Amino acid sequence: MYERKIPLTIDCGLHLTREILNGKWKPALLNAVSMGVKRPSEILRILPDATRRVLNVQLKELEKHGMIEKKVFHQLPPKVEYSLTEMGWSIIPIIDAMNIWGDKNRDFLEKAITENPQVTKISKSPCDLIQIMQTNEK
Repeated sequence: MYERKIPLTIDCGLHLTREILNGKWKPALLNAVSMGVKRPSEILRILPDATRRVLNVQLKELEKHGMIEKKVFHQLPPKVEYSLTEMGWSIIPIIDAMNIWGDKNRDFLEKAITENPQVTKISKSPCDLIQIMQTNEK
């Protein structure tokens, strides 16, 4: 079992928010669930660079923190769906603001990121894919 070596700082709202969103895929997971992506297989399809294990760990952490809830359907084959809780919905404006800021500053940010010698590969984000999936459902 993992034991934290550095004490958690919770005296500041920024630290609390960071603790909830701390994880490479957590903002994308919350965004996907808010847009109607409910099944783990759908999430894997729109986040192909993420491993199933990492997504499961981060979904479990989001559930533990009360941001999402998991509904298990007792059937064969087993079926699981995720949905946002009231607290999960309350963080969506923050994620949307981050998305808008990134789009607004795209040229600067892309240049800064791609000029980093450690970045050797870039890929498409799931944002467009989620919107296409929603359009196809309608």
